[in-house]
Amino acid sequence: MDLKEFSSLSDESLMARLKTAPREEVVQGFEILVKRHKNAVVSFLYRYVGDPRTAEVLAQETVLRVFQKVDSYNDSAKFSTWMYTIASNLAKDEFKRRVRHPVGSLDWKSRAGADTTRNVPTLEGDEAAPDSGMVSDERREAVHRALAGLSDSEREILVLKDVQGLAYEEIGAILGLPMGTVKSRIARARMAFKEVWKRVGT
Repeated sequence: MDLKEFSSLSDESLMARLKTAPREEVVQGFEILVKRHKNAVVSFLYRYVGDPRTAEVLAQETVLRVFQKVDSYNDSAKFSTWMYTIASNLAKDEFKRRVRHPVGSLDWKSRAGADTTRNVPTLEGDEAAPDSGMVSDERREAVHRALAGLSDSEREILVLKDVQGLAYEEIGAILGLPMGTVKSRIARARMAFKEVWKRVGT
């Protein structure tokens, strides 16, 4: 199969093909998967762990894990869900190693939410570089302090929903939670963020 044919396959079909493909085709297939998903994975990990270099390292480890686990992938499952589960678990392991250290600088983009308390930022995802300068240093630091005041689980679920924009179903699959729990945790995490923002963001 040539590169053009590989590129036309969905992620799930491509992963299924790679299970039995010769090594050369496996390498080609993974180049396509990396091109499709690297920016999203790095963005997720950066906003989760707060450090761009750590995010890059964890993203590379995510790709390696995907490569190593091709045979165990169930092609009836959504590839991005499986990939984010791997990335999320790596980020959790990183937090365990850093539990006694301050959270790194978080360069979240923020804006006033139309359907929330006035001047409370909501979190948006984008593929801009961490130093894109979308917000002022002062506001960026305020958002950083607010996020640092959340628990790891609150930060994680906000990243998945309000930064990466994943569906409730996909978040539930990544975190191993039922739909109702996902919705309630997102609501609680948003409220927690607003409460911390009242103290540090104004």
